[in-house]
Amino acid sequence: PTEFKKRLSSTAPNTNLPSTILPILKTSPHHNSLTSFLAYAHHTSLSPTSNVYLGTYYEYLCLHALRRLGFSLHRIGGRSDHGIDLLGHWQLPSLPHPLRVLVQCKAFKAKAGPNFVRELEGAFAGAPQGWRGEQVVGVLCATREATKGVREAVKRLGRPAVWVMLEDAGAGQGSVRQVLWNERVAAVGAEGVGVQARYVVGDGGAGVEKEVALTWEGKMWEPEMREGEAG
Repeated sequence: PTEFKKRLSSTAPNTNLPSTILPILKTSPHHNSLTSFLAYAHHTSLSPTSNVYLGTYYEYLCLHALRRLGFSLHRIGGRSDHGIDLLGHWQLPSLPHPLRVLVQCKAFKAKAGPNFVRELEGAFAGAPQGWRGEQVVGVLCATREATKGVREAVKRLGRPAVWVMLEDAGAGQGSVRQVLWNERVAAVGAEGVGVQARYVVGDGGAGVEKEVALTWEGKMWEPEMREGEAG
């Protein structure tokens, strides 16, 4: 137990962030990554079926997996977070500067409905200073594929919106299965960016998995990973 506490005490959050979101970062003295959260959950016997476990696990899963699409995100929270789980930027090959994004993570196993998209509207309204305006993109991450109703709701939304189906692929890895966005995302800078399926070899060479990646002018595109982000 003593060794565990010492190790977790070194997981201080990265403070090299925009000053506008520092006050609302969802920091914890116990974890700031999926690895440290799993260790903490094991140490405290946190039930894997509890809402706290499932929600926190999925947030970290999304934060990590979305890096492969060019996102750089941080967990936020508080009594007035308006359902926003992650906040940060989205670097696209079509833009010299990244777009500001806010992300809601939905770990529910039930079928996703248009109500999720309506909740995103509330997130836009309650976004912190620096993440307001017509150029901000809202992202919904869920474990289920977008239904026809969800697709239509995203299309109708008066803000730039992205839907991401992101599943737990095991071993602490998330797999992006579906990405779709409305015309307003293209208008703020995603023109020429597309989506294409690719096949990747699983950990340890076990099997081949289908995943979604972004394309730029018809060619597969991968963002440059900053130090400590790869993997």
